[in-house]
Amino acid sequence: MDDEGRVADSIGIQGDRIVAVGDMASVLDSLGPDASIFDLGGATVLPGFIDVHTHVELITMSRHFWRDVRALDRAQILALIRSQCATTKPGTWLVLQGTFSQDLPSRDELDQVAPDHPVAIRWTLHKSVLNSAALEASGISQDTVAPVGVRLQKNPDGTLNGVIEEGWDLVAAPAPGTDALTDAMEETLRTLFMRNGVTTVHEIAASNNGISALRTLASKGSIPRMGLLLTAGPGHQPLASVSDAAFRGLGSGFGNDSIWLQGLKIFMDGGRDGAYRSDLVGKDAEKWGLLTRLYPTLVQELVEATRHGVQVCTHAIGDLAQEIAVSAVERVHELYPDLDHRLRIEHFFNESFGTAQLKRLVTAGGIAVPNPGFVLAEPDEPKQRLPAGASKYAIKTLRSIQGILPGNSDTAGAQPFTTNPWVTMKCMLELRNKNGVPVNDAERVDVQAALRAYTSDAAYATRQETEKGSLEVGKLGDLIVVGSDPHLTDLADFDKIDTKVSIIGGREVFGRLADVTVKAAV
Repeated sequence: MDDEGRVADSIGIQGDRIVAVGDMASVLDSLGPDASIFDLGGATVLPGFIDVHTHVELITMSRHFWRDVRALDRAQILALIRSQCATTKPGTWLVLQGTFSQDLPSRDELDQVAPDHPVAIRWTLHKSVLNSAALEASGISQDTVAPVGVRLQKNPDGTLNGVIEEGWDLVAAPAPGTDALTDAMEETLRTLFMRNGVTTVHEIAASNNGISALRTLASKGSIPRMGLLLTAGPGHQPLASVSDAAFRGLGSGFGNDSIWLQGLKIFMDGGRDGAYRSDLVGKDAEKWGLLTRLYPTLVQELVEATRHGVQVCTHAIGDLAQEIAVSAVERVHELYPDLDHRLRIEHFFNESFGTAQLKRLVTAGGIAVPNPGFVLAEPDEPKQRLPAGASKYAIKTLRSIQGILPGNSDTAGAQPFTTNPWVTMKCMLELRNKNGVPVNDAERVDVQAALRAYTSDAAYATRQETEKGSLEVGKLGDLIVVGSDPHLTDLADFDKIDTKVSIIGGREVFGRLADVTVKAAV
């Protein structure tokens, strides 16, 4: 996966670094006579995969501490809650994880089956529904003034309907202890990430407890390499501000090869329903997208972060939010025209009306990071897709203009299967929703582009291309052995490609080379 697209038959690792790539004889000459030799019998070896944007702690919560109801209908969910309430003490919280656009019970329906238990059901990170007991336990009432960037939905008579947009931080559901969270995060990272060839994960940190858990696990060497992105408030799980003294002089990358500060995350607007779009501005302000800050504020934040070498990833979904983000990146470029800042805009080009904004972003040195895995949640009917008339996931066009397509899962529990890069790469290759309905056939990419998304493209998007993303001399020994050659795999089976061994810094962290060798000698 280097710039020349070379294919080699041998690779040599010494310590945690690659010291030779090429033919067998030359690699052995570089390693010396005492090297351990593993003959994989023609198996495919690739650079370890890099996920540039995900939410490990929240995925962990959805798998270990909340109840997964993604496959249940409304009646089944209500029956489950009724059953849980019958076996737990009044006042016990019930938190459930749903998925995109799922038909979930209303506040009134939840009140009927759980009058004395706080219940919260999450569609996604961006939207949840609570019953009356959960609202009361969280101190949320009809008189509550929603914080910046949050919406408390109301009925026509002005009463709360229980739906909260962008306000999960307001929900008073209990958090697990650090020890329990640490064990659960280790299982999640091993099962969903390392098992599928992901050797570097860029985590949008959700809590200080989660960060502590990751630091403990990183010190043990039992998880992927972890780059941490801290949200600058206002926004979900605010753990920092751009002006924090903690960032001054540190810059992006502070830490070590196991865990480090990757940069900052800024939420410019909300999710699907809270996106700041031009087609909503003509309506009542209560129905506008959920903007967290104005253009001058974002400019100040990006300039301050750039001065201290901190990479910023700005969440912007709606066209107006994206315009603010692109213009802010252009302002940074105007002030620092020679600086390789690589300021990112997350979700950019999930929806698009032409390429003018993208070209402006690329010219200003920014990077668009779309989410092809979201295509699975698109409605069958094109008229129901938001916004009306937009080109969805035009990733082939994006890659032709930008040169890279950074791979990511970006799931907080609604679609945990996208943590498997083979699943998300299949989304790139097909651009079909979960029912197999084509969404944008003309924008499908080829296998090589999909593989680069999770290797060399991801490394560049995270400013780590000198350390990882390709199998080259001097880079970290992060690689995976897979069960079949992706270029020779039928598209229907692409998401079933099996990762046999994951190696980080020369260490086998999942699977064993000895189990996949034709012969092994020392």
